[in-house]
Amino acid sequence: MKLFTIPNFLTLGNLFCGGLSVLFLSGKFGNDPNTILIAVFVLLLLSLFFDLLDGMVARAMKIDSEIGIQLDSLADMVSFGLAPGIMMFLMLQNAVGDSNSWIPYIGLGITLFSALRLAKFNVDTEQSTYFKGLATPANTIWIFSLLWIQNEKGSLLGLTGNLEWVALLLITMASCYLLVSNHPFFSFKLKGFSWKENHFKYIFVLLSLILLVFYHLSAVPFIIFVYIILSFIYRKKIKNA
Repeated sequence: MKLFTIPNFLTLGNLFCGGLSVLFLSGKFGNDPNTILIAVFVLLLLSLFFDLLDGMVARAMKIDSEIGIQLDSLADMVSFGLAPGIMMFLMLQNAVGDSNSWIPYIGLGITLFSALRLAKFNVDTEQSTYFKGLATPANTIWIFSLLWIQNEKGSLLGLTGNLEWVALLLITMASCYLLVSNHPFFSFKLKGFSWKENHFKYIFVLLSLILLVFYHLSAVPFIIFVYIILSFIYRKKIKNA
């Protein structure tokens, strides 16, 4: 078994960036929220890049490695499992405003359900062209965007007091459910470029770009919502196929 392959090194790059994200979120490199969020944003993009690239390189080099598959999930567990759980913990802590409260720890449910999601993916052979449940990278982008909005606006969607942390708990439960649900979510792997095969992806990318131009990172929660809606429509296509 080959451990030191190019795809595995790329996967370790994902893991390294995820580990740094956790350190930034924990306040290891200072407590300035803007600095932390910018650093985590860059590291999240790098993790996504490495996560996309390792599979592409493995396929191009025709390296089919069981170790690579397991390593990929272990790296994702940190970058897209532990990190979003800590993000939700911080949001709940900011909303509750009581450092002794137990409520923020519920946010770590995202970490637990991300682990279940990744384990489920590893043993499911039907997810080659689509995902069952919301993929952990998409979920992480969603959670990060909410943390960004809370920092920029001072609260989530203008909510204050108990309403904010209750809304965050509902978002946590929705995230946990979507991660382990059996609803098909279309993936972005392209086998061709035809409209018929990829119209869901093209529509989603177009709508996402429009929203990002007008609303920047604040658009991400709406983009994830569009992705969920389009995927539910996609589900009907899968059933009728």
